[in-house]
Amino acid sequence: MPLRLVPLGTGGYFPAHGRQTMSFLLVAGENALLLDAGSGVARLAEPAVAALLAGCPRLDILLTHYHLDHVVGLSYLSGVWRGRPVRLFAPAPPLVAAAPEEALGRLLAPPLFPVPLADFPLPVEVVPFTGPELTAGPFTLRLRSQRHPGGSVGVRIGDALAYVTDTVLDPETEAFVRGVGLLLHEVWLTDNEAGDGAAERSGHAAASEVADLARRAGVGRLLPVHHHPRRTAEELTALAAALAARAGLPAEIAREGEVIELGTEPR
Repeated sequence: MPLRLVPLGTGGYFPAHGRQTMSFLLVAGENALLLDAGSGVARLAEPAVAALLAGCPRLDILLTHYHLDHVVGLSYLSGVWRGRPVRLFAPAPPLVAAAPEEALGRLLAPPLFPVPLADFPLPVEVVPFTGPELTAGPFTLRLRSQRHPGGSVGVRIGDALAYVTDTVLDPETEAFVRGVGLLLHEVWLTDNEAGDGAAERSGHAAASEVADLARRAGVGRLLPVHHHPRRTAEELTALAAALAARAGLPAEIAREGEVIELGTEPR
């Protein structure tokens, strides 16, 4: 069963330079799993992505936390996934600070949004999780808590990929991602921006420390994600080159909407 990854949103905070905010689609046969639901969810309506999902009867979504750049796309579901069911895996304490009903109840309800989640024109099942593992169709996900304001969750799917965003550089991440084929790790800060405790205060990671982690963990390749909206395409190209040189492994900037083949086994 081919396993495909489609980056739908690779940016953080707000859309910029043609980048949407965080959302990554995994497709294996008739099974679809979305990692985070930022503004990139809008790309589910693009013809190439919609065609890839045409045979999928349900969309599973896993949220790493409840910051807006990771959840605002939930409000788009009635427009881009109308009629088909959604199963929403939502982190709960102690993984994160807020309970799903509190976080989702604030976002998807008046006055912020006119239609409560329960009234969406599609069935939505909310499945709270506290880790350390869950199963979504053929995907077995390992989960761990991360240091970020309000908490966040790191995700690993077998040896295929790990998704580590919205976290300071955590030494425990090294063991969690060791040997994975593809590491999606946030690189929100440049090394200069990370000085004077800025990384710890913001709950984010910087370029060189992510490259060093990828090298020590022996990952196959690195896709930096959660880019600051001020980064231009040229700056991101230079970032990928610097990461590759320091880590001694392939690093590239994902193009949103492109299909990345990850092999034939989703576990």
